[in-house]
Amino acid sequence: MDKVRVKHFQYTGLDDYDKSLDDQMNDFMRENSIKPEQIIAVDYAAHSSGGINTYSALVVYKKA
Repeated sequence: MDKVRVKHFQYTGLDDYDKSLDDQMNDFMRENSIKPEQIIAVDYAAHSSGGINTYSALVVYKKA
Protein backbone atom coordinates (compact mmCIF):
# COMPACT_ATOMS: atom_id res chain seq x y z
CA MET A 1 0.00 0.00 0.00
CA ASP A 2 1.34 3.41 -0.97
CA LYS A 3 1.42 6.28 1.49
CA VAL A 4 0.89 9.86 0.37
CA ARG A 5 3.55 12.24 1.63
CA VAL A 6 4.00 16.01 1.44
CA LYS A 7 7.26 17.98 1.44
CA HIS A 8 7.51 21.78 1.70
CA PHE A 9 10.40 23.79 0.29
CA GLN A 10 11.10 27.50 0.82
CA TYR A 11 13.49 30.04 -0.65
CA THR A 12 14.08 33.68 0.30
CA GLY A 13 17.61 34.24 -0.99
CA LEU A 14 18.56 35.97 2.27
CA ASP A 15 20.79 33.17 3.54
CA ASP A 16 24.13 32.48 1.85
CA TYR A 17 23.36 28.75 2.12
CA ASP A 18 19.85 29.08 0.68
CA LYS A 19 19.41 26.89 -2.41
CA SER A 20 16.91 27.51 -5.19
CA LEU A 21 13.61 25.63 -5.04
CA ASP A 22 14.62 23.50 -8.03
CA ASP A 23 17.92 22.50 -6.42
CA GLN A 24 16.22 21.71 -3.10
CA MET A 25 13.54 19.58 -4.78
CA ASN A 26 16.00 17.76 -7.05
CA ASP A 27 18.31 16.96 -4.13
CA PHE A 28 15.37 15.70 -2.05
CA MET A 29 14.08 13.49 -4.88
CA ARG A 30 17.54 12.06 -5.51
CA GLU A 31 18.30 11.43 -1.82
CA ASN A 32 14.94 9.70 -1.28
CA SER A 33 14.93 7.79 -4.60
CA ILE A 34 11.63 9.35 -5.66
CA LYS A 35 10.81 8.65 -9.29
CA PRO A 36 8.70 10.97 -11.51
CA GLU A 37 5.81 8.49 -11.53
CA GLN A 38 5.54 8.81 -7.73
CA ILE A 39 4.86 12.57 -7.89
CA ILE A 40 1.19 13.42 -7.56
CA ALA A 41 1.36 17.24 -7.61
CA VAL A 42 3.72 20.20 -7.31
CA ASP A 43 2.34 23.60 -6.30
CA TYR A 44 4.27 26.86 -6.24
CA ALA A 45 3.51 30.10 -4.39
CA ALA A 46 5.23 33.41 -3.82
CA HIS A 47 4.63 36.43 -1.65
CA SER A 48 6.38 39.58 -0.57
CA SER A 49 6.29 41.14 2.87
CA GLY A 50 8.43 44.00 4.06
CA GLY A 51 10.46 43.87 0.86
CA ILE A 52 11.36 40.22 1.35
CA ASN A 53 10.27 37.86 -1.41
CA THR A 54 9.49 34.31 -0.32
CA TYR A 55 9.03 31.46 -2.76
CA SER A 56 7.54 28.14 -1.70
CA ALA A 57 6.85 24.78 -3.29
CA LEU A 58 4.79 21.89 -2.02
CA VAL A 59 5.38 18.41 -3.43
CA VAL A 60 2.80 15.65 -2.96
CA TYR A 61 4.18 12.19 -3.71
CA LYS A 62 3.61 8.48 -3.11
CA LYS A 63 6.00 6.51 -0.94
CA ALA A 64 5.82 2.72 -0.93
